[in-house]
Amino acid sequence: MRNHTPLQAARHSGQGFTLVELLVVITIIIVIVALSLIGMRRIRDYADKANSLKNLSQLQLANTSYASDHNGRYVSLYATDEDGQRTGFWYQDPTYLSYMIGDRTSASGQPLRAVPSAYLDPKVVRTRIAGTGSMAASYGMSESGLMGMTGPNVKAAHYMNRIPNPAVAAAFATAGDYRFGYNARFSWAEGMTRATSAIAYRYGDKALVVYFDGHAGEMSRADIKQIDKSRGGKNNAFWNPRAN
Repeated sequence: MRNHTPLQAARHSGQGFTLVELLVVITIIIVIVALSLIGMRRIRDYADKANSLKNLSQLQLANTSYASDHNGRYVSLYATDEDGQRTGFWYQDPTYLSYMIGDRTSASGQPLRAVPSAYLDPKVVRTRIAGTGSMAASYGMSESGLMGMTGPNVKAAHYMNRIPNPAVAAAFATAGDYRFGYNARFSWAEGMTRATSAIAYRYGDKALVVYFDGHAGEMSRADIKQIDKSRGGKNNAFWNPRAN
């Protein structure tokens, strides 16, 4: 009697893989890979959000330290010279930056204004949008009550004793420019590289915000609409730090 190897026996008995079975196995593998990628993306998004909230908290912590050493005046959104021309913005102020990242100087001994990428919004860094190397591409300061300040030697800044409800007043947020304000509250869109004074809803349609009291959280478009409806629009404390 002729003996068969196990493989030959399987072939003769019809037990080999069929095309349908191979397709099922391939489909299962594809599903597993897809689920893994989705899981990894969610983990990355969670880490990005946590890092961005930490950065925002550090921005306001540095702002509070700055105010403590400047008679209660927070860092200026911008400053002007004797001719009324703007000379710099909050994210370029070397004194303010020293509170956040320490004193950093170039080989010539001049203060460095560039901020290490670890202090920027991870999503901005990863997508390499316009101005990625600048803090202004990641976070903006609330412009309410400050943008209209003009003239020589202006310090467009808020003061500690003029903010009655710091737990509600927004100080910094994810944004498309160095500032964010009420009029551009809904103008940001996914993939937008720059949007002047637009708060940026980068995290699951939510913007990340830190308040003047130092706590950080998230704000959706629906939350902003609720503010408009129930708390006076641009005159509420979220947008206007001087409001009650």
